[in-house]
Amino acid sequence: MLAAAISDPSAVILRWLRLAGIIALCMAGVAGVFVLRKSQIAKPQAAGITICIILILGQLAFVQIARREVQRAFAAAAFVAALMTGIFSLQLILAHPANILPLAVACAFATATMGLSLMDMLLGHAYLNAANMTMTPFVRLNLALAIAMICRAILSIAGTIIVQAIHPMEMFWGLFGLYIGTRWLVGFLVPGIFIYMAHDCIKRRATQSATGILYVANVLIFIGEIIGLYLMSQTGMPL
Repeated sequence: MLAAAISDPSAVILRWLRLAGIIALCMAGVAGVFVLRKSQIAKPQAAGITICIILILGQLAFVQIARREVQRAFAAAAFVAALMTGIFSLQLILAHPANILPLAVACAFATATMGLSLMDMLLGHAYLNAANMTMTPFVRLNLALAIAMICRAILSIAGTIIVQAIHPMEMFWGLFGLYIGTRWLVGFLVPGIFIYMAHDCIKRRATQSATGILYVANVLIFIGEIIGLYLMSQTGMPL
């Protein structure tokens, strides 16, 4: 939804916007399944997921009738609703309440990074069937992904060091050092290089090459974020 919100709706094809809505709807459905599996369901959590689904359905409906700016507003609202629901859910499961702010920001950037990387790659695929699209949407989305990655990396590295200094965890580096090194290397450094390579390909209008590079970057980002989420649940650090 973030990708659909920040992209110029008049510069991309409707099929890509529709795909963004379909993927978001599937993810909201998965979230709903996990919430329903719990013995006790928090009403704000269930309400938040319901609102997200309604907003995503609105985005899809307006894509179908080619109301591009209206679907953009629904996509932005769905992203905000999803963030608020995620922050509330984090408060329910968090074992380290003192770290709620850095963890909430880390989860927000993790969501943005994974969503943007996936939709950036799929936008590259869209150029195979829509050669009339300009490079502007691709450049904008790739730049947004790079910014999200940089912010996520800064928060992960600096935030972890600061939180560890304020609320030290015994044997932190000894227990989790290998995971953290893998997370920063696989999740930030290597995909960051690939995103820069994709940017260079986009400037040369080599969309197929950029798409292939972004595919690898997307896999690495997802691996890094999975490790990061595991470490956050175990340590309370914004990894």
